Amino acid sequence: MPEAGVDGIEIGGGLAAFAGAGSPFSQVYGVAAPVTADDVGAITAFYETHGATPRVYVSPLADASLAIELAAAGYAPCEYENVLASDSFDAHAAYNERIGIASDLDAWAVASAQAFTGRDALEPADVAVARVIAFSEGVYATQAVLDEAIVATAAMDIKDGCAGLFAGSTLPPFRGCGWQTALIRDRIGRARDGGARLMRATARPRSASERNFVRCGFGVLYTRALWERR
Repeated sequence: MPEAGVDGIEIGGGLAAFAGAGSPFSQVYGVAAPVTADDVGAITAFYETHGATPRVYVSPLADASLAIELAAAGYAPCEYENVLASDSFDAHAAYNERIGIASDLDAWAVASAQAFTGRDALEPADVAVARVIAFSEGVYATQAVLDEAIVATAAMDIKDGCAGLFAGSTLPPFRGCGWQTALIRDRIGRARDGGARLMRATARPRSASERNFVRCGFGVLYTRALWERR
């Protein structure tokens, strides 16, 4: 996606990432060190220069100065997300004959976008986000197939012994049938077999996704907040 003008700057040990004005990847991640008003000003200027809304993830691991300076600059929490982890593999791993690694990543991206948006008619930006996930180095794009049609999708990567489970969603007609739990169990098996020692996931508090992860042995580590400046 060269037209997106991907960019980034380091702030407080974290990354201010830009991948397009409307991209969910255009956020600040991992800031842990103390920050100043100038640091937050640099974040604001970086995103506004790119025509994007400034958004910053704040976790309990961040220095207290981050929230203080964000509030002073007109930022406020707009969304909360739980970070979950597990090292329980054998008790929850289960392969399913209807779940496998996607061979057609473009078809996976379309199905993933349809599942997340709930729409059959997609905008180019919808599919672009899913394609970034599917084609990223080291990502396993998994899918559940029923009667030769993709009904649910998910993704995983393994880095430094940690497996990240993300991008799980089911197409609307097939929700409530257990596909997301099956995809979690399948990825747990792949993480175990890939040498992972720990698994990580994120989900909105009290969501169906969080309940599914908890049923599969995950526990909440902490809640992080997405702060936004309008």
